[in-house]
Amino acid sequence: MAPMNKNNAGEPWWADGQGAEPTPVGCCSVCPVASGCPLRSLSAVRCAVTGDQPPPPPPVITPDLAEAVGQDPAVAMAETVSWADVTAAVAEQVPGRDGGGNDPDWGRLQPVRNLLSIAVVSFLPVGGTTAARWVADSISSGGITAPVLTPLGFVLAGTGAVFLGQLVPGFPGFVCELAWKALALTGRGLVRLVRSPRGWILTRPALWAAGIGVLIVSWRAATHFLTGAS
Repeated sequence: MAPMNKNNAGEPWWADGQGAEPTPVGCCSVCPVASGCPLRSLSAVRCAVTGDQPPPPPPVITPDLAEAVGQDPAVAMAETVSWADVTAAVAEQVPGRDGGGNDPDWGRLQPVRNLLSIAVVSFLPVGGTTAARWVADSISSGGITAPVLTPLGFVLAGTGAVFLGQLVPGFPGFVCELAWKALALTGRGLVRLVRSPRGWILTRPALWAAGIGVLIVSWRAATHFLTGAS
């Protein structure tokens, strides 16, 4: 009876003349953390995380240390990987330009102005409290519009009284007229300051005080919900 394999008598009949494909062996086959790496590939010749070829050697850990902490040596070895180095390596692989080919302009974040504004509204005491805590207390007692409507109400009440005081005859009217001129001059100066390049001195702290105040209120609500603390 003729063999069923027509190509090679030394091969089994079910092979049909096709040898098994060789298993690709890459750098991930010797990596100690390959089992938990989402970028592993059996055919990779360069580490997708660190970019090294071949990949860096695994960290050295003695069995005594693993036994001292009650861990398996493989687990202890994986935990000793320097994730700071991995993060730096990944950052190096990220393109340094945007979609238009422009270099990133980190100066647009204005870290000096923002950090200074955060420090002012968070630590500078004004009337026994800070600006951020005052915003948080106002929101807690009067609602989300209280930090805006409360100061606006005082300003309108004061300016309205001065404006109506000009109608009073005699010395009180004269004083109110001078005060109204001073208020108008101050208002024009504030508008010019806000619209000038130095306007951030007023606007930036106000924005950060509002944002940090909302965060404080949210933290208080979360703490009260989770722990029942008042």
